[in-house]
Amino acid sequence: MPDFSHCEFYSRVVAHSVRLYGEWMPQAGFINGMPVKIRVMKDCIVITPQNTRELWGCLEGMSVTYINQRKVKAWLKDFPGALNDTGDIPVIKRSR
Repeated sequence: MPDFSHCEFYSRVVAHSVRLYGEWMPQAGFINGMPVKIRVMKDCIVITPQNTRELWGCLEGMSVTYINQRKVKAWLKDFPGALNDTGDIPVIKRSR
């Protein structure tokens, strides 16, 4: 079976909507009921999963100092909007 998580699809906007569906969705990491973040820019739409793994990755990418995991876990519990808890915390290693 081809890897549908790294391909392009073409469609048309119909009645101000674009429908995304297919077996490639779970292969790309999107499961039923998963909260998503949708960012809209001119000529571009980016859809990313709203899960704890994604947020930890964002924190790691923005941080240049130590991340207090206890404070981050507390912040994630009160995160605004929907959030899918993946239950894992990625290991963050920085090269110095």
